[in-house]
Parts: sequence; C-alpha cells; structure tokens
Amino acid sequence: MPTSRERIEKWSFGYWLLRFYQNMMFRLYFKTEIVGLEKLPKNTTFIFAPNHQNALIDALAMLTLNHSWQPVFLARADIFNKPLISKILTFLKIMPVYRIRDGYENLSLNDRIFQKTMDIIRNGNGLVILPEGNHDGFKRLRQLKKGIARIALQIEDASDGTLNIHIVPVGLDYSNYVRYRSKLLIRIGEPFPVKKYLELYRQNKALAYNSLVGELAERMKKEMIHVEDEHNYESFTFLSEFFANYYVKLKGLPKTQNNNFEIRKRLIAKLDELKQNNTNRFNSIISKSNELLELMRQYKLKQRALPLRVSKAFNLVWMIPFIIIASPIALFGFLNHLLPILLPFWLSKKFKDVQFHSSVKHAASLLLVLILYPLQVVVVGLAFKSLVISLIYFLSLPVSAFILFHWRRVLYKIMGISRVVRLGYSKRNEFEKVNKLYSELLPELAAVYEV
Repeated sequence: MPTSRERIEKWSFGYWLLRFYQNMMFRLYFKTEIVGLEKLPKNTTFIFAPNHQNALIDALAMLTLNHSWQPVFLARADIFNKPLISKILTFLKIMPVYRIRDGYENLSLNDRIFQKTMDIIRNGNGLVILPEGNHDGFKRLRQLKKGIARIALQIEDASDGTLNIHIVPVGLDYSNYVRYRSKLLIRIGEPFPVKKYLELYRQNKALAYNSLVGELAERMKKEMIHVEDEHNYESFTFLSEFFANYYVKLKGLPKTQNNNFEIRKRLIAKLDELKQNNTNRFNSIISKSNELLELMRQYKLKQRALPLRVSKAFNLVWMIPFIIIASPIALFGFLNHLLPILLPFWLSKKFKDVQFHSSVKHAASLLLVLILYPLQVVVVGLAFKSLVISLIYFLSLPVSAFILFHWRRVLYKIMGISRVVRLGYSKRNEFEKVNKLYSELLPELAAVYEV
C-alpha cells in the first residue's frame, strides 16, 4: 500500500480492494446512472472536472466510472497537516495543492507536486480536479478557479504538447444530497484538448487560463442543472422536478435519470427565456408555484403526492398488513444494525454543513459494516457453537437490512397518505386548491416547454 507520495501513481492492490468495496457500498447509498462514457477516446490522457455540490461524495462518485482506474485527486493542502492523515490521504491517492493562505513559504512545495502530476499523467492514471474549489449545495455552477488551467497548461507545455491532455467536463446531479437511496446521475461531457490553448499560453498565460476556464465552465453547464436565476431558484427546481415526472409519463418515455434530467434542463432554459420575453406570464407561473409550495410546506405534503387523491388510501390495504407482518424482521434488522444506523447519523449531526452529512454517513458505514459484520458473526458462532447458525446469521444481515429499509419506506408512505386523506376530509378547500394549482401549472409548463 503506497503511502509515499513518490509512488502515488503506482497501481495498488490495497487501493483496488478498498475501491471495490467502496463502489459496492456507494451504489447501495446512491442509485447511480452514468451516461457519456463512449465520449472518452482510448489512449488519451484525461483531467476530469466535475461540479462540486456534495463534499467528499463528489470525488467518490468519480471512482464509479471505471473499476480498474486509479485516478489521483488534488485537494487543499491544509487537510494534510497531520502525518497520519497525510499517509491515509496519500494511500487514497490524494495530493495537496498549496495556496497563498497556506503560507508563502509553502508555495514552493507546489513545484514538487507539479513534477509528480507529470508522472501521474505519463503513467495514464488521470487527474480529478474539482474546479469550483469548494462545495455548495445548489444546482448552479459557481465561478471556476484557475488552478485546473495552470496545472493542465504547465504539464502540456513541459511535454511540448506530446501528452495530448484532454479535460473532461462532468456533471453530477443528485435528487437528494443526503437521503439514503437517492438518485445520482453522472454525465460525461465532450473532452477538449488542452494544447489548443498552448500557443496562447506561451504568449499570454493569464489570457490562456481565462480562455480555458471559460470554455470548461460552458461545457460543464451543459452536463449539469444550472439555475442562473438565484431569486427564483426554489421555484425553478420545484417546477422542473414535478414537470419532468409528469412529462415522462405523458410521453411514455423510459424512466431513466437522464431523460428526467434532459426535461428539467430544457424547462429551466425555457423559463429563463420566458422571463425575458413575457414577464407577466412568467410572474404568473412563479406566483402559482410559490403558492403551491407554501401549501405543501404547511401540510407537509411531498411532491410525489401530487395530484392529491383520497383514493390513494386503498393502498393502505396492502401497506398496513406489510408493516405488521414485516415488523419482526425489521426489528431484527434494526437491532443488528444499531451502530451502523445510529452512529453515522449522530456523527453527521456534528457537521453544520449539510453537504458533509452523506460523506460522514457513507464513510462511517463503510468502516462499521466492515468491522461489525465479522464480529457479530463470530459472536453468534461462539454463542451457539455452530458454523451453520453463524452462516445463516451472516446471510440474514443484508436480508434484514433490505427489509428494514423497505419497511421504513412503506411506513413513511402510510404517513404521507394519511396526511393527504386528513386534508381531503378536514380541509377540502385547501385540498382542492393544491390540485387546482397543480392542474393549472402543468399545461402552462407544457406550453412553455414545447415552444
């Protein structure tokens, strides 16, 4: 296991093993869909540039692209301050980049990092750089840092253009940043060569950096949901999400994350156009959206409940028996996963930044499952003095966890249906108002979308 930075580009079996386990657990956490891998030409050196909205999870998402790939990540230098942490990060193939805030005396250390990135590129590992610099939980691309341009152009210039480095814009789109079994779409954009800016770099470095970063920003925006309108951000995301679900059903489209993404992206672009061309119509749509959002918050309604129907109560005929029958297994699953469930949740609450919550939960679960599963199996085997019972117990752990997840999911659906039914009988006017706003918005959005 190479924990020396001098060997960071070397293939590591320990890293491969950890990555295999991480990817398996990652896909359990996020329902991951990847599109655009066919755009990556063979025998080409890549620097991947994903948007940054969800802390460490964004970097881990990049590891799902190729099971044999061992890329190197660049991160801010201050997290490498402690020797043990530095060795762990190096094993995880993460290298520091020093900034002015890390002290002028440390900036010269970037020369060694630069030399090492040359080795990494030549070795074909590929680099992953998150060009926004830090994360932010909004569906919007923020201004890119120039570091990615400096690194790419310096390396290409040092090789006199022979490395043929391509920068790959990547869009990461989460249905929810924290919730377990949320959806994640990874969109690979069209790679573009760094050497197209090489001549300009040799004449005017600052202009070359700005030009490269400008092109990268435009390409990244194509692969992600980018809501430019900050004032109407919530309305744009809300409208695009429920309209996409409706439109997929209306047109009988495959229920892929990418189809959903394309519809959301187009509607947001059309709403931007409408704002410029027909202010009154735009304001009318936003007003109805805000009114609908307020009602849904007031009565704790989920988007998936739209349109509201009291008849959905018939689903309780199978849901309630399921809850009753599955409760013993769900309880067994909960008791046997008590620490992997509660400890990650407790640790995540220590971070005020919500975008760290999924990272903490995922990392803690990775470690706890790896330790507790074998330990619990051994304890059960010793207690019953039976290899067969310990094997049955081991197999019961993932099965009971699966049933616990769906038990909880059905329970929340029962609670949601109950809220809808109560609203339908106790506040019929409000119930009908929600449906009226929803039914008015759909054709208006369809008209805007199909222009």
